[in-house]
Amino acid sequence: MRMTVKATRKRLVGMAVVTAAALSMAAMPTVASADAVGTTPEAYEAYLVEQVELGDSGAQETLDQYQELSEGEQEHFVDLLNDPQRGQEIGDFLSDVSDVESIDEESYVTELRKEAADGDVVLEATLGVEETETPPTTDEELSDPSARYYDRSAWYSVSDTILGVKVTTVKIGINYRTTSSRVVKVYNGWASHRNYVWFAEFSNSPVKEWISSDPANNATAETIWQGKWAGFSWDARERIWADQSGFKGGYLK
Repeated sequence: MRMTVKATRKRLVGMAVVTAAALSMAAMPTVASADAVGTTPEAYEAYLVEQVELGDSGAQETLDQYQELSEGEQEHFVDLLNDPQRGQEIGDFLSDVSDVESIDEESYVTELRKEAADGDVVLEATLGVEETETPPTTDEELSDPSARYYDRSAWYSVSDTILGVKVTTVKIGINYRTTSSRVVKVYNGWASHRNYVWFAEFSNSPVKEWISSDPANNATAETIWQGKWAGFSWDARERIWADQSGFKGGYLK
């Protein structure tokens, strides 16, 4: 996938993606009350309100989405959230994937959407890029007065939604430098996550970043997420790659 970019113009591109019940894994859990937070619709709403009051801006988005549900939908939401079978579904999904080491980044097509629970549980992804034309800075760059240089940031975010309510998110990004035709430097890769499932545990390995060899010449970053859901543990690799055109591909497998 490629995105056309222009100097000094910022563009954010969103899309829906990937799978199953699979990402209530998204983060280290926020501290929850000693009682069973979320076992009722009222308790889950109170939990979100508490997170908002603690200054979590992401919790406000989830709270707004949750409050848009009808009473019956909120009951169904809590049933899905607390279903211990979801941990097994997540493990099954992550173990049933192709060998990520054999993926060809140049031909890989980022998945758009997968569902579970008759479509009530969806894994969605959002991707984007920001870019700014910047002046040459090094002696090497200054030696070619005709070259143009760009600092770019690409990111790939995957969220688990239940009845349209975003409950978890994992995100990976990469900051890099290009000419108009190729990647010349990777500044750094980074990862972040949010979690509004109090009993889900999640952490990630240090982010690795590199420039892939020609002809791909992509700025690439990846991390390994480790998660636990209702007694089931799993790990998944999240990777993003981008070039002088912006985001090219990504996966969570």
